[in-house]
Amino acid sequence: MRAWKYLPLGLATVVSGCASMSDLSAKLEAKASCCRSPADFKYAPLPTGAPTPMSLSDESPAYIFVAGKSYFKAHVLPQQRIATKLRVRSFATGSTAFDTRKLSQLYCPQVSFLSSSYETLTSTGVVPSVARGQLATGILPSFVADFEVPTSAVYVVLHTNPAGYGRLATRYTGSGAYMVGNALVIEREGEPIHHPCGSIANAEV
Repeated sequence: MRAWKYLPLGLATVVSGCASMSDLSAKLEAKASCCRSPADFKYAPLPTGAPTPMSLSDESPAYIFVAGKSYFKAHVLPQQRIATKLRVRSFATGSTAFDTRKLSQLYCPQVSFLSSSYETLTSTGVVPSVARGQLATGILPSFVADFEVPTSAVYVVLHTNPAGYGRLATRYTGSGAYMVGNALVIEREGEPIHHPCGSIANAEV
């Protein structure tokens, strides 16, 4: 992809602030597990009607799930005894336009639904699809994934699957322009940009 950078100083700030996938994965591996079991997690209520911001970073708690060690966020689900879906919208973390394979990560959600006794009912991981149409809201590109909520689920834990780190979600450029930090990026239409699944997250639920 060709990007014309009108503010080089701003660009330098953006790129230097991005950590590589290997650095972030190493931080996760070095972090101790927070808890003995999901019963010890801190669960925040998950409201309905509006997206809830979600961030996973080296400041988040970590736990060794069946899928592997991961940062996580845990919620109490609204108690609705009807068919319900949970949507996760992921935004690229780090650079969205410059050397994304090294300087960008995308949250590829592993979503575990738990019973009232903290037993896993289902646990599903996906590479999200690029948001299109009415789902493509906001300035930055986003990726979405939907999950069926079991009617008996009481809790949901959002984490990652280390076996999937490095898998790529691909979007294609439009012909517009947007800001990355203080740098103006102009895109040439139809070029692929690949974002690898990683250990951290910038998302909403």
